[in-house]
Amino acid sequence: MNVLLIETDSEDARKISSFLREQGHLCVLTDSARSARSLLKKESPGLALLHINGNTAQSMEFLEAAKNLEPPVPVIILTKKPKLDEAVESVKNGAWDFWTKPISPERLTKAIELLEAGKRRPAPPPIAADDPIISRDPQLCSTKALARKIAPSKAAVFIQGESGTGKELFARYIHQQSGRKDNPFIALNCAALPDTLLESELFGYEKGAFTGAIRNREGKFELAHTGTILLDEVTEIPFHLQAKLLRVLQEGEVDRLGGKYPVPVDVRVIATTNVRIEEQVREGKFRKDLYYRLNVIPLRIPPLRERPGDILPLAEHFLERYSAENGSKDVTLAPESLKMLAEYGWPGNVRELQNVIQRSVLISDSRVVGPESIMFDPGLEPDCAQPSGLSLMPLCEVEKLMIEKALGSVEGNRTRAAELLGISVRTLRNKLAEYRQTIDQDVDDQ
Repeated sequence: MNVLLIETDSEDARKISSFLREQGHLCVLTDSARSARSLLKKESPGLALLHINGNTAQSMEFLEAAKNLEPPVPVIILTKKPKLDEAVESVKNGAWDFWTKPISPERLTKAIELLEAGKRRPAPPPIAADDPIISRDPQLCSTKALARKIAPSKAAVFIQGESGTGKELFARYIHQQSGRKDNPFIALNCAALPDTLLESELFGYEKGAFTGAIRNREGKFELAHTGTILLDEVTEIPFHLQAKLLRVLQEGEVDRLGGKYPVPVDVRVIATTNVRIEEQVREGKFRKDLYYRLNVIPLRIPPLRERPGDILPLAEHFLERYSAENGSKDVTLAPESLKMLAEYGWPGNVRELQNVIQRSVLISDSRVVGPESIMFDPGLEPDCAQPSGLSLMPLCEVEKLMIEKALGSVEGNRTRAAELLGISVRTLRNKLAEYRQTIDQDVDDQ
């Protein structure tokens, strides 16, 4: 393939171009988006790699030119420091993908293979107002398209992803896109029930099956008959019940506790987990045969940190929702707030973003939500993880530790530290004054 590389970093240019040529591709190299525009028609590249390095206007012009060619040239944006506004503008202007440097050879190889195989991903379609899954990320849009494609079937679906990524949202989306949408959707959190109750909840029981069973009761599988059942956190099902679940999948019938005859059921099964299921199987904690029965259609929901282009549309969606609930109109996020959202690691994923926006709407006294109203969940950011041996301490000491850590991470810049902590500079200044007073008092008492 002929690849056009627009790279201002000479070392990165050397590495990427050398790798491409080693793989048998022709690489045309330039260090300017403006000069690259003249190369689009001349070289007819099958892919362009564009490093955004400060000149966003020229980069957007290049994207426009690449998009208007026949056929369009797919462009992958490269950046060392991803910015939310750049990611959103790039996608809006037709970028095929948005990558943070350094890029892995495997990822680049896979992208080229997709293009050479004629599987170019189209630009994500506009998000419909009633669309439950809000995303412009190419990877998640591909997953969504696959979910829509397999929805009409009865095939079992296994959705993997971190907590808060939207696994249940995808399960409901599949149900709504299927011919079962007018029939029951039954969700069961397998981690929320003790082993003694989980079996009866799943499979039901007959009168007299155990003390207190004064009548027949249908389990979740029977309640979901002709519809869909969601087994949320399916890896929490104890090993001895996994064989019974396997029988339901194989035979299409359930055995109630205390029942004499099996009960036939017609159910579409969707399972989710936030752990690495392959490791559970290898360690003997989850049956391999059950895994293969559930994993007919595997879907992986990437964490929010892997799709920075989704942060702005999701934040705006939640802002609109909670502003309306709070009786406010025309509420917007300040540029500084957007920057904070873009730079945060989101260990709690979309659920955490939702909480942060709801919290900011309630806290803010203005129609423009400033950084002082953006409060992240303390201690969740991976960089802020404390040693496992950390003992319990008063909250005031934890607060002091977080302030010291924030100041240390930004080389003492109080404005930036306040932004990281989700407080105002005045609040930070007052806290530091309190600490100084405490130290002076301790000295006086000695």
